[in-house]
Amino acid sequence: MNTEARGIRFSILDLGKMQCDQNLVVTGSLYATRSCPNKPNRMLDISIDSLLIDVPGYGNILYDLGCDPKGMEEHWPESIQELSPYYQTPQQTLEYQLGLLGLTPEDIRTVILSHMHVDHAGYLYLFPHTEIIVQRREMEAAFAYAFSQLDQENHTLYMRRDISAPVDRYTVIDGDYEICPGVTCIHLPGHTPGMMGLQVDLDSGTFLFARDAAYTADNYGPPSIPSGIGGDVGQYIQSHEKLRRLEKGTGGKVIFGHDWNQWSAMKHAPAYYQ
Repeated sequence: MNTEARGIRFSILDLGKMQCDQNLVVTGSLYATRSCPNKPNRMLDISIDSLLIDVPGYGNILYDLGCDPKGMEEHWPESIQELSPYYQTPQQTLEYQLGLLGLTPEDIRTVILSHMHVDHAGYLYLFPHTEIIVQRREMEAAFAYAFSQLDQENHTLYMRRDISAPVDRYTVIDGDYEICPGVTCIHLPGHTPGMMGLQVDLDSGTFLFARDAAYTADNYGPPSIPSGIGGDVGQYIQSHEKLRRLEKGTGGKVIFGHDWNQWSAMKHAPAYYQ
């Protein structure tokens, strides 16, 4: 744990859930066999959230921005709505969840995007004047994908509407990056080129947020099992090994990106970890 970090706390903002096929979460988790040639697949609930980090002397940091609240109504192509439907109540909007902590979007000093997929950048439009931190390789991949396809019906990962929201200031980084004592971005490529986890050092111990570098405990293993969505399997496995080294070195707790069982057992806003 970073001994300079004192009094940091975080709260998990509940932004609803998506559902998707189990094989998209953990590759090969359901498959047909000779004795069961027609084994059915099933949809899993996956958590969607944002992390509010309160750092004394620095201010408020948000880590990830969930899904576009109008995605299912207006903005998402049918392909996404069918593959990964999103469910959200009025109490699960980002504004409402921040309000549980007595905050508004204007109170946020810095936003960190773990990556720019549809379920992590949906509220970017709320932060036109906030510092947005993203990996260089992630921004390059996202804009290349979203603006090279004229037919947005084919967009299933990066949404042009999300990532082209007007933003005054991007801080584009390469590799690991300390934002302030106790909060460090960890480059974990594989799921996407610029996938970024986060190390948060509390007085009570260290938390390591894997985000989509490891959807669930089943992905993390060992052995590492990739998700059915994303890119470079070799980098994915190497990132797990990097995360394991951090876990061992810090004694930290790994928090997975979309693990419904782990997420449901954790405290949510207005509660804090500190």
